[in-house]
Order: sequence, then C-alpha cells, then structure tokens
Amino acid sequence: MRRGRLEITGGFFLLLAWLNYLDRQALVPLALAACALHELGHYGTILALGGDVKLLRLTAVGAEMVLSRPMGYFQEGLAALAGPGVNLLLAAAACRWEGGLTFSGVNLVLGCFNLLPLGRLDGGRAMRCTLCLLIGPEWARRAGEWLDRVGTAALLGAGLALVGAGGNLTLLVVALWLRLCIFREKKRGIGSCQTGGKRVQ
Repeated sequence: MRRGRLEITGGFFLLLAWLNYLDRQALVPLALAACALHELGHYGTILALGGDVKLLRLTAVGAEMVLSRPMGYFQEGLAALAGPGVNLLLAAAACRWEGGLTFSGVNLVLGCFNLLPLGRLDGGRAMRCTLCLLIGPEWARRAGEWLDRVGTAALLGAGLALVGAGGNLTLLVVALWLRLCIFREKKRGIGSCQTGGKRVQ
C-alpha cells in the first residue's frame, strides 16, 4: 500500500494561532492530542478494514480523509464511529488518574460532539450508512436531509435560548457552523456514503 499524502491549509494554522492566543488554561495542547488520537482511530480502522487513505487534509473546519476507493456501508460506518469511540475510551481511562480530569473532559466533549447524527460529522455518516443498509441510498439521503434540518434548527433554538438567558455564544456558534457546513456539502453534492472519502468535523 502506498503512503498517503498530508496537506495542511493556511486556515488550520490561523485557527491554531487564534485558539492558542485565547487559551488561558493550556487546553489547546490537550485538544490537539485528543484530535490526533481521534484521527488515528479513524485511520487505523480504515486500514484494518482494507481501506487506503490517499490524502489527509487539515483545515480550519476539521480534518478530511480522502480514500483511494469507496468502502462498503458497514465498513464506512465502523470507520466513522472509531474516532469518537477512541475519545470516549480515553475519557473513561483518563478520569481514573490524578490530573487527568481535564483531558478526560476534552475527549468526552470531542467524542460526544462528533457523534451528533448531523451532516458529515461521524455520527451523521454512521447514521447514513446504517440507513443505506436498511432502506437504500435514496431514502437514506432524504431522511438524512430531514434530520439535518431538524437537528440544526433544534441546536440553533437552544443556542438562542442560552444566549437569551445570559449564557455564552458557544452553542449558537457551533449550530451556525454546522448549518453552514451542511449547506456547503449539499451544494457540492456530498451527503451519502461510499463517496470515496470521509470528513471529520
């Protein structure tokens, strides 16, 4: 198997610099470690299932692995769940040792966020692959689009309610970001399984 290519965009470095500037609790190194282990979970599972990653691209909105050839629905669903699975295992393990609660929390948030059944998040991809197996690709696409609309609307509503109650903007910003990502993916015609690539937000 040939070695895949790594591509890092300028947006990734700008985001990293901005987060590092805002970081007052040394969370950025822990978050980077959690993200790297998340990606290793995807990568290792893809290789174990016979896949071939030809490109890993790091951008301001996440990481994207482009495969040399499509995987089956079941295999792609497993690969999508592997990243959050690694984070949840790390969260459970890290909370057991002294000083590991922060790393545990970072992994818990990253794992749970990626399991949301929306768009190209890992949970959304796993859900679509499952639906493709159960009801076929076309109905899976329609169901996925409906769930994306309902899910992002619910997150936007919760974010607005939180801001109205004096809370912070994080949930609202995340909901807007998810809505934008889903819109961009739909415009590019990406939304079902077996596209030859996977995106991890």
